Amino acid sequence: MFVRNALITLGAFAVSVSAAIMPFNPRAGGGTCSSTAVACKSASKSNKCCLPDNGIIVLSQQWLTGYCAVNDCSALSEVPTGWTIHGAWPDSCAGKQVSSCGEASTYSSISGPIQQYDPDLYSTMQDIWVSYTGDDETFWQHEWSKHGTCWSPAAKSCFSNFKTGQDLAAYFGWVVKLRNQFELGAAFDAAGITTGGTYAKTDIINAIQATYPDLQVALLCTQGYLTEVYASVYATPTGGVAGSPVGSKSTCPSQINF
Repeated sequence: MFVRNALITLGAFAVSVSAAIMPFNPRAGGGTCSSTAVACKSASKSNKCCLPDNGIIVLSQQWLTGYCAVNDCSALSEVPTGWTIHGAWPDSCAGKQVSSCGEASTYSSISGPIQQYDPDLYSTMQDIWVSYTGDDETFWQHEWSKHGTCWSPAAKSCFSNFKTGQDLAAYFGWVVKLRNQFELGAAFDAAGITTGGTYAKTDIINAIQATYPDLQVALLCTQGYLTEVYASVYATPTGGVAGSPVGSKSTCPSQINF
C-alpha cells in the first residue's frame, strides 16, 4: 500500500452548486457557498458542507507501471496502463497535514456501501483506484479513515436524509472528479512523453504545467523510475484550482525512467 511521504502502497443561503454533490445541509457550519467558491481564498466564511474546511488538497496519482518495474506486483492480474489514484489528502489552509478526523469506525467495508449506493462509482474505482497488493478494499479503508474523514463535505450532518454509503460516495466521487480534472496522462501525451523512455525531470514538470498551468507538483521515484506525482490544489465544490504549495519535495533524479 502507498502512504504519504513514502511509497507503500444550501434555504437561507445563496447557492449555486453542482447537483452532483447535492444534497447537503445548507446550515451546517454556517456561511455561504457557490460553485465558484475556492477554499482558503475567500475572506468570508464558507459552508463546510460545500467547501472543505481543510481546503488545500494534495492529489496523488500513481504510475504503477514504474512502481512494478522495480517492485513485486504479482498480486495484480494486470498492471494498469494509465495513471491511477493514490488519494486526495486534505491539509489545513496553513498547509498542515491533518488525518483521522473521525467517523472512520462506522464502516467495516468501503466497497459494499459504495457499490450499493453508487455502482457506477464503484466500477470506476476498480479501474482507477488500484492497490498494487491486489487488496483494494484495505487500500480504500485506509484512504477513507485517514483522509476522507477530514473532508468536511462528507460529514453525515451534511446530508438531510442520510443513506448508508452517501458520505463515502461523496468523498470518493469528488476525488475521482478531481483526478479527471488533473489527469496526468493528458499532460504526458501532449508532450510526447511515452512509456519506456527516459526524460529530464524538468521536462516532465514542464509538461504537467503546460497542460495544467501553475499546478505545483512533486515527483516521486523508486530506483530512478517515476512511480507517483503529488499535485496541490485549492479545493472547490466540484474539484480544485491550481496554485497552492505542494509541501513535499521531489525524490527523483535529474533523468527519470518512465
